[in-house]
Amino acid sequence: MITVVVGHRGTGKTELMKRLQLYWREDVDAIDLDTEIEKKIGKTIRELFMEHGEAYFREMERQLFLEILQRPSKKTYLVLGAGFDLSVIPESIPVLWVKRRTDLDGRIFLNRPRLEPDISPLEEFHKRAHLREQRYQERADEVYLMPEGQLENHHKAMAIEKEILSHTLKSVGGIITLLPEIFATDLRWSLFKSRYANRDLDFIELRDDLLSDEQIERALQEMPREKFIFSIRKSREYSQAFLSRATYVDWAWELGEPTDILTAIGSQKLILSLHRGFDFQEWSRWEDKAAHMKFAPEISSFAELSTYHEWQRSKKAHRSFLPRSKDGRWEWYRRLQKGQQLLNFIREGDGSALEQPSLWSWLMTPSSSPEFAAVLGSPVAHSFTPLEHSDYFAKKEMPVCAVHIDRDEWEEALPVLRMLGLTYAAVTAPHKENAAKLCHHPDLKALNTLYWNKKQEMWLGTSTDEEGFVELIEGVGMIAPLQKEIFVWGGGGILEVIQKALPHASYFSSRTGAPRPGSEASADLTPRIIIWAAPRAQETLMPPASWNPVMVFDLNYKEDSMGREYAQACGANYQSGLVMFTAQAQGQRLFWRHCEENV
Repeated sequence: MITVVVGHRGTGKTELMKRLQLYWREDVDAIDLDTEIEKKIGKTIRELFMEHGEAYFREMERQLFLEILQRPSKKTYLVLGAGFDLSVIPESIPVLWVKRRTDLDGRIFLNRPRLEPDISPLEEFHKRAHLREQRYQERADEVYLMPEGQLENHHKAMAIEKEILSHTLKSVGGIITLLPEIFATDLRWSLFKSRYANRDLDFIELRDDLLSDEQIERALQEMPREKFIFSIRKSREYSQAFLSRATYVDWAWELGEPTDILTAIGSQKLILSLHRGFDFQEWSRWEDKAAHMKFAPEISSFAELSTYHEWQRSKKAHRSFLPRSKDGRWEWYRRLQKGQQLLNFIREGDGSALEQPSLWSWLMTPSSSPEFAAVLGSPVAHSFTPLEHSDYFAKKEMPVCAVHIDRDEWEEALPVLRMLGLTYAAVTAPHKENAAKLCHHPDLKALNTLYWNKKQEMWLGTSTDEEGFVELIEGVGMIAPLQKEIFVWGGGGILEVIQKALPHASYFSSRTGAPRPGSEASADLTPRIIIWAAPRAQETLMPPASWNPVMVFDLNYKEDSMGREYAQACGANYQSGLVMFTAQAQGQRLFWRHCEENV
């Protein structure tokens, strides 16, 4: 049996195939169609594009794909390029869409052919990505929402990935909302049942605004051992069979008081849902007439989060709090509620709300953990930190989350996070200076690591940026005369660290392009090496066109980094900040371990 694997460029499909072969060894074949084309033609994909163009390559893709389908084989995963024509895939072939939350942020590639060199690399990516996203969504039979980062050598993460992809999940917990696309084909529905039937989900939600009566009936009949919540979101006649079969009936307060539905079911089956805050008082008066109160408002502050968290905790057997936002920023809080309330929704793909944790992140979260670790910053959705530290905290049965905190939210957010159990933190921009003030550090003005000392009831902190930076540049330019050929573009909260490591380098503002004080003499020089220490932001400038560096060291590992774009534009060699990040993370774990031992 062949499973076709699709996804955007740079998502990590090829690396996933290597892991699948590790999981199942000789029992599975993993084939990359691009690699097969290169073997057959004896040329790289880049060479094919340059010599023959995209149309020629797409036809070769199609022909070789059809040939592979005819090969007699054992279970096979076949990875297709991002631009493959999905209409060629027979309906009987299951399609697995591998995606990441950051797919549509954009990626810049240094080792793949440019399709439209006349526009910027991000414009080129986005021009195709949104159309491809729609096609993947229409054709995918399964969606695997993969975590950010590199899973290799992270044992807990890989074990869970194997369970997800092999349909051997155990004690999943949580609630899956059935979406109409699950019923689009018999194959898609069959695969859904294979993943979730008899896997100890808490509930499956059937919403009358999303599903037809026929789809609801099919779910109830074909998954007889599952527990269901029948959620009423639009006013109409309700099948008594649906009401009686459901474990709970969820009535949306926006439809009005639940007087009518209470004539059809007992109050012991009623969940009363509210999705907007301004009806809270009136809705609360009905609490003694319902089995459970579900509050799922859009909130915008940590103060609101704290208020409603305390409301839920004061009667947690009968209340569930499910905060929402327009960008999914409270996903971490939903994870912390695992084992703390009746209703916890999880998702495949986009799910029915952005706050719903992915299946992978849900399974990585222990139930009812009193403490947690997090990366704090803005933005953080792309952060590799939760995955990088996953094994360290899995041994402590503690989740690692990504918590978005805007620049002006720090003082409000930290007490709330501590109240919720934050004990270990990695700190990123723009909060490193705030972290130093929080710890009253005597020497450092910026920290990237925090630990809560329970005995002294205070935050301890350090910075591992210096060791990470030194690892990134690997001794390049440490001899003073050579440092004159090194220009640092930007700096932000890590500028002091760079200046300590490279005191004789030249420093430039990425906002004005002007040399910083002390580097004025370098204004007419050109660098051989650029240290890129600037964010992708509207105010960030590109260096002068006259600069022609041989090497760019980027402090950022994000794949849409302006440093990466600059290196591509000037043809320089490139080193991403992933090396620095990994060294920083190792230093953070050493610091946390030292703190634990001393406490």
